[in-house]
Amino acid sequence: MINKKPSDLFILIVLTVAAIFPVKGQNNLSLSGSATASSVDAGKNADFAIDGNPESYWSSGSLDEQAWLTVRLPGATEVLGATIDFAPDHTPNGALLLQYLLNGEWRTVHKVANNESHRVEVDLEKPLLVDRIRIAAADQKPMQIGEFILSGQQYKDSSTLAAKPILVNQSGYNLSRPKRFTAPGIADGTAFHVVNLKNKQTVFTAKVKGEKGDFSAFNPQTTDAFEIQIKGKASYPFRIGPYWMERVTYRNMVDFMLDARHYVGNVKEIRPISFAWRDGDFFNWSMQSLVAMYHSNPFAYERMEIKGKYVPNEAFPDAYRGLWGELLPFKEGTPDIIQLMHWDADVKISQQLDHEMQKAELAHFLYAWPYLKKWLPRQNFDKVYQYAISVWEKAEVSEHSLSQYDKSPEHNLLHLKTQLGTTKGEMPPGFSVIPNLMMYEVSKRENDPEAGKYFDAAYRQMDWMIQNLDWQDPMTTKGQRMSEHMTMRAFAYFYTEYPERSPAGLKAKVADWAKIALSRSGNMWDFRKYDEAEWTPPGWNETGNILGFPAAAFAAMTLLGDKDLIRDLEILAWSHLENAFGRNPTGRHFSFKGPQEIEGVDLGWYSRHKGGIGLLDEVPFVFDGSPKSFHYPNYPEAGDVGWTEGWVQFNTAFNISMAYLANYYTRLECSQNESGDLLIRLVAPLNFYSDQEEQANVQVANMAGNSISLGLKELSAFSLELEGRMEKNDSRLEAEGQILLLEEKDQVKVSYGYGFFEKSVVVPVK
Repeated sequence: MINKKPSDLFILIVLTVAAIFPVKGQNNLSLSGSATASSVDAGKNADFAIDGNPESYWSSGSLDEQAWLTVRLPGATEVLGATIDFAPDHTPNGALLLQYLLNGEWRTVHKVANNESHRVEVDLEKPLLVDRIRIAAADQKPMQIGEFILSGQQYKDSSTLAAKPILVNQSGYNLSRPKRFTAPGIADGTAFHVVNLKNKQTVFTAKVKGEKGDFSAFNPQTTDAFEIQIKGKASYPFRIGPYWMERVTYRNMVDFMLDARHYVGNVKEIRPISFAWRDGDFFNWSMQSLVAMYHSNPFAYERMEIKGKYVPNEAFPDAYRGLWGELLPFKEGTPDIIQLMHWDADVKISQQLDHEMQKAELAHFLYAWPYLKKWLPRQNFDKVYQYAISVWEKAEVSEHSLSQYDKSPEHNLLHLKTQLGTTKGEMPPGFSVIPNLMMYEVSKRENDPEAGKYFDAAYRQMDWMIQNLDWQDPMTTKGQRMSEHMTMRAFAYFYTEYPERSPAGLKAKVADWAKIALSRSGNMWDFRKYDEAEWTPPGWNETGNILGFPAAAFAAMTLLGDKDLIRDLEILAWSHLENAFGRNPTGRHFSFKGPQEIEGVDLGWYSRHKGGIGLLDEVPFVFDGSPKSFHYPNYPEAGDVGWTEGWVQFNTAFNISMAYLANYYTRLECSQNESGDLLIRLVAPLNFYSDQEEQANVQVANMAGNSISLGLKELSAFSLELEGRMEKNDSRLEAEGQILLLEEKDQVKVSYGYGFFEKSVVVPVK
């Protein structure tokens, strides 16, 4: 049982008893909204239907057989009814649909049939909480609407009173990284103060600009808590540490994946639309998120306490037979993150999953094999490899591998993929690029004479994306929701691994993406909008897009040459992490249980979804919700509106962002002093606690391929770096009882991280 502080109990009580109370608003809500339409005829614009003037009217095109008119309200509103006045002198439509937007789909709330009247009045049985509603013709005839009147009340959620007036990352910020906050309503030029809460001293001062402040230059060497103060207003307290974001998330990330496993996690039930992970579907990207995490910062995950264990399939009832168990168990002492990769591959192989995205995930496991084999039996690789190559070019898909969200026209991973997914996030452009490039490397390792076909497929796909993706269309970017990072990571992977073999225009395409992302982010939240008109993908709970955007940004930054572009994109990457930790219009962390589970978090999400397909409400570190279109640009009064439910896809997007963040900032240096000793320094997210001396291991190899592991130690309690030394004695290097023999004119390679995230430096040894 979790012991709650009195403040925690107060927040829970507020959330429990929060009441929605009406605020008197105008009767015709449409007058405060904006209108769009399916088509316009002869200058009869959509706005004419909501201008309050009975003499003007909107007319759809004469050939428009699916005419509609949408009214978007300024924020969340309780609509009680609607009145449709057809234009005089025009025949009214005989059949109509009154619809509202929910989760990206238009839902019908009322149908009108056999209509002959010029006025149609609809009274709803209960208030409809929406920000946009439309009338659609159901008789395949054009429409002429004089007035579309929505009646109801604006409202305010009293639970919004729990938030602070200055919005920060409630948990804390990383040293030497961008650090920002938002101060709605504060005038430009107003001074803000960073105050040390231990001694009440002001330790940093600057000025607000654009309703936000920047204290990136403030990098204290202390564990004290701080808050932002402006003219009597204050933020939640926060701390600043060398790797604070990693400190409060790494263990939580792994714990979520352990408990969210299907069959063997914290829930044993067999769930629909679930394979290796509950509510995981076929586009959850779990394997690649785990591989990226481990490759980016291996020692951080190897040093973790091991909580998982092998669960034999035979220990379960008959209904579970064959759902996993084809791969031999991992060894005793295997890190949790390796156990999770094993689990994902085992379920895919055991169930013979052959959807193109499921089999594509196996490439990540195969690619990572050189770094997994000390824990896993060789049988694991052989089984996965043989299965992957047997189904890679298979166009058909088995029924048991599907769900209702499948959009793939076929499943041959060597084919060109031109299908663009919906805002569900199920078909991101370029999802096959990295898997094909990984299969290329794996097949070369296995001496497959046809290895080149994988590279060729990836090249064709990348070239098509360069030529055909239009970044101005939000469906190619934020419209892919929690899967957008797949596209930009494909660009970065291709160029980083094969700079001389990449298609023409690749880097320029990435720069264009960055410029468009920044062009949509000039606001008080440093928040990348869906497009010029929309803040979030229409109707959707976009939690995973915010969490996954840093991965796309950091991937792009590795290819950019413009320093100003890199600087601005870096701010944007961190601002999205800040958004998830409370710097957003609701002032809340995305996790309902954030205050109990995440160090430093004060106010969690309004609620959590009990039940659901994934049964994830009791899994640790669930991202339950995020601000909706109702809340932006700054309408916290909307409160707990829209859909709230955790999803594995949200967490894996965050996992990948944290992996790309680690990779971007990791640095490795090696030099030789006058005595011939090697001095090695590593910058990596490893120094989490100022009261502990934390370490890391790097690999040191000679030209013959022999290697030893060298331990590094942090330079100080708040340092970003770790350092170690190898002594040179004649023709050998020595460290910690290990010896690395050297040949004449030998060189040593020092490395940290694995595969596509490896950081290395080669030094001639004098």
